[in-house]
Amino acid sequence: MMRIAVVGAGWAGCVAALTLARRGHALTVFEAARIAGGRARRVEHNGRTFDNGQHLLLGAYQRTLAVIASLHGRDDESALQRLPLLLQTAPRLRHEILVRAPALPAPLHLLVALACARGLTISERAATLRWAGLVLRGKSPVDESWTVAELIAAQPAAARDLLWSPLCVAALNTPAESASATVFVEVLRRSFNGSTENSSLVVPRADLTELLPAPALREVATLGGELCLGAPVESVSRAGPAGASVRVAGVERRFDAAIIATGPQHVARLLPWDTSGLATNLASLRYEPISTLHFEFAYVFPGVDPAVPMLMLDGNPGQWLFWHRLPNGHQRASVVISAHHREEPEAAITAATLAQLQRSYQLPAPIWQRLITEKRATYACTPVQRRLLQALPAQIGCIYFAGDWCVPELPATLESAVLSGERAVARLQGDFDA
Repeated sequence: MMRIAVVGAGWAGCVAALTLARRGHALTVFEAARIAGGRARRVEHNGRTFDNGQHLLLGAYQRTLAVIASLHGRDDESALQRLPLLLQTAPRLRHEILVRAPALPAPLHLLVALACARGLTISERAATLRWAGLVLRGKSPVDESWTVAELIAAQPAAARDLLWSPLCVAALNTPAESASATVFVEVLRRSFNGSTENSSLVVPRADLTELLPAPALREVATLGGELCLGAPVESVSRAGPAGASVRVAGVERRFDAAIIATGPQHVARLLPWDTSGLATNLASLRYEPISTLHFEFAYVFPGVDPAVPMLMLDGNPGQWLFWHRLPNGHQRASVVISAHHREEPEAAITAATLAQLQRSYQLPAPIWQRLITEKRATYACTPVQRRLLQALPAQIGCIYFAGDWCVPELPATLESAVLSGERAVARLQGDFDA
């Protein structure tokens, strides 16, 4: 049994801690915040609870769904709602699209969905269908330096604007003009090749903290792990030829190994002694923000279909809309503005977003509203930054790294965070066994 410190209780850190605890190691989990989950967590404000952002899972998130299933057991269906692939615009937009996947084997279900897509002409559907077929089968070359805009340049304008560019922003949180084509194609292939379930939409029914981080940490504690929430770590250093030292509140604590599972922007602060170039390179990363505006209404009004978990907006300013029916009978609209660098005051953004919703729905005045902005929601998933992350070390001595930035073949998603936690444990265990 090893004594291991896990620094950070986001999704990567919680999965790493859970995996280690299940293998019988002695754990201490350090987290600066008092609520676990990192950038995908529950927020509590004035008696209300809501997520700091909207995270729609895909069936292709196999490791994430497997960990959630292991935590919730038979209650898995109460935690997650699985729906067929559906891409639909909100009502009364100037340009509308509807792509619905039938119950057919993959990738035939996608090809039929594109062939029958509403909002595209017959010629636009045919061109989109040919392109998607070539990309999914690997028949269309993709250069590592290409952006998504370059990848889809030959597609009809309607397909670019209504389908591929919005999907790029949703999956990579990076505009098509700068997003990595290689990563985007990998997401498409994982989602639409293999099982039909890979492209299903998986909607969390529990809040993001209760979906995975909180039950994971409860199990860690049950297995004897020590949880230190609200305990910011000052530094992590190597302790001799083997081991790591974690400094908290001015006190050094020794461990056999440590896993740093924080956002990349925190690594340089935690490793001031590092000479490998890791901290310097991570400090150079550029980020993309995500803003989420929550509006709560006093009653459920007509025109909202609970079977449609996500609707596309026109981008002025919101891009995606999520409707939630609350236990108290109220209805909440959550609008996401991804990969933006807007400088307007909060009141201006909120008013513009509410006006955007009112163009599609006859809304009463909201009884409550809240804007949440993660300025560093994800690193910008560009070709240059992907190559930079690929070249970084996965560990320095007995200090291992986890976080969505450690899986550069995928964008910064919950799945990449979960994978990174499991991979960090696999490297640590391999070194220990050796």
